[in-house]
Amino acid sequence: MEKSIETKKMTLEEYQQKYTNPENIKTAKTFLSIMGTTIGVIIAASLFFVVLKLFEIHQIAGFVGIFFAIIIFIFAYLAPIIKLKNTKSFMTNTTRTSARQSQKYNKQLREEIADKMIDVTAKTEGIGWYSDNLVGKLAVARHTSNDKELKNVLKEIYKNDVKNAANKMIRKSAVNVGFATAISQSGIVDTLFISIYELNLIKDIVYLYGYRPTDSQMVKIYKSVLVNALIAYGASNATSAVGKAVTSGIVSVMEKASQSNNAVTSMIGSVAAGFAGTAIESGLQFVVNTTLTIIIGSQTQKYLIKEYNLQEILDNIELIDSEEEEAKLFESIKNEVKEKVSQKSEKVEKTKPEKAPTEHHENEKTKTEKSKKGNPFLAKS
Repeated sequence: MEKSIETKKMTLEEYQQKYTNPENIKTAKTFLSIMGTTIGVIIAASLFFVVLKLFEIHQIAGFVGIFFAIIIFIFAYLAPIIKLKNTKSFMTNTTRTSARQSQKYNKQLREEIADKMIDVTAKTEGIGWYSDNLVGKLAVARHTSNDKELKNVLKEIYKNDVKNAANKMIRKSAVNVGFATAISQSGIVDTLFISIYELNLIKDIVYLYGYRPTDSQMVKIYKSVLVNALIAYGASNATSAVGKAVTSGIVSVMEKASQSNNAVTSMIGSVAAGFAGTAIESGLQFVVNTTLTIIIGSQTQKYLIKEYNLQEILDNIELIDSEEEEAKLFESIKNEVKEKVSQKSEKVEKTKPEKAPTEHHENEKTKTEKSKKGNPFLAKS
């Protein structure tokens, strides 16, 4: 069950305390680049070992493998990574100085998302991601510049159409990964498949929503892709050992059960044992890799929903309405500070000792002494 979006107005300080974390943007971007590059290294290494296997089969097969490896690397890795990097994300981790800018940016991004939904619905057939009725309302809201209606329609689209479409994408990708890794029977190929499928699943979900998670959240998603790739490699080796153990166990049982050394019986037993071992191995790989793909898809979906909810909460926060009012506020603060400084100065002046009368008395005394020295009659007295 989804959490309901808060509609209660709150201050920016309350929003920051409840929803935002101090984040070093440059650090997040650096880690994002590192994670993305690491995924690329894993995919490139997997393709390299696959090509080596093809060269062992035949030299021509190896050269053909090089060609397809380059194509796969470009379209299955570079294209999704670049597309994800260039996709915008909402500004939700904001400060007092950037809050208004964040609201304006998020409003513009919502409009771009609405335009993309309208465009996709008008130019494509058979996809059915977005309801025609809701897209029509979205078009009216854009035409009339009704931001409130646009937000309401987008909320409804995300709650129903986009959620259902994303779930279908996740299920389809998970099944494809499961079957591909179950058939491959190779740890390297399993690693390659799960890295490519999950990366493209993330790209497809992001395209469906029209925006991507923040850099820090993308780092966590890419980290999960790396972990899943390593788990897929380990699971392939582990299930292979299980399959061999099952095969040898069945062969041993068949040999004990058969009292004769019939070659046909032994052959049938070996085939049955091999089939059973492979089936168990493939079944385990299917379950493990399908589960991992569902997890990565759900994680991406969760971050996207969270970001949309946060930008909506941020949009409802009351800030200063205009630059003029902001200037007035700063001017009033300035005047208040001046007034307090003036009051403090007056208090200091009142507490100072009165030096002027003393100086006047000393001057009068000096003048009297001088006059006595100049007048002998006064000097005698």
